[in-house]
Amino acid sequence: MPEKNKYDLFLEEISNLEKQIYLFAQRSDEFAEQVEMLSKKIFELEKENSILKQKLNDFEQRVSNPFKEEDLFGSLGSLNLEERNNLKIKINDLISKIDNHLRS
Repeated sequence: MPEKNKYDLFLEEISNLEKQIYLFAQRSDEFAEQVEMLSKKIFELEKENSILKQKLNDFEQRVSNPFKEEDLFGSLGSLNLEERNNLKIKINDLISKIDNHLRS
């Protein structure tokens, strides 16, 4: 009779070990899925980060470069020097008129 108890004890212990192994295997599968999802997320974030870095570099270049005269005048950049000077004089006259109106 005592041998049967030992046998039952061993079977019970083996059963408990099998349950633990099954739980560990499940956890391992869950962790593997999480690792895969996190790896995909990291890849997506790195991709987004590189795009944002590129945009930042573009903006920094735009800000760091002083405005070019062509950029300021747009299509007026094709004007010759005399036409530009005339345009500057007209703009200064308009500014003077606005100042006079604001002062009165």
